[in-house]
Amino acid sequence: MFNLTKMQVFFAYSNMVKKYILFALIFSLFGGCYYSVYSNAYPHLKTIRMDTFENRSAEFALEDKALADISLAIRNDGRLKVVTANPDCVIEGKIISFEEKIYSYNSANQVQDYQISIVFDIIFTDLSQNEDIYKNSALRVAETYKVADGSTSRFETKDEALSEIFKQVFKQVVQNTLEAW
Repeated sequence: MFNLTKMQVFFAYSNMVKKYILFALIFSLFGGCYYSVYSNAYPHLKTIRMDTFENRSAEFALEDKALADISLAIRNDGRLKVVTANPDCVIEGKIISFEEKIYSYNSANQVQDYQISIVFDIIFTDLSQNEDIYKNSALRVAETYKVADGSTSRFETKDEALSEIFKQVFKQVVQNTLEAW
């Protein structure tokens, strides 16, 4: 067959090692770095207070879930630090209405998905400038969740769908304030 000399084997092996070292260096270089596309149209805003929403709907404890999920979204976003004293800005709101209705049926005429729809009255206030930078008195957000196999809904439970609704509320406020161009 092939008869390789010791020198040829050594160079083949060293080239392979060089490739592994180069790959490891590139991986470690990019593994420790990241790029963020977040901008902040209000760079003076560093801290935020999240007030408990007033719940005008008949759905029990919805205001607590809103507070927890929106506060978590703020923390995960990382642009603002959630505080209770001396904030630069505040999010206040009301849950105006809550509706849960059948969204779809399967071929056996059994309920497959439900849709949750919530209407909010939201105000995002810059306390240092004493101005409302986002206000929407009729923000409607809806999401579906599955109750039967064969559903195409992303969410398995009502709780998951509610969490997504509150994340969307946060995104709506952020896209219209901090990310304003």
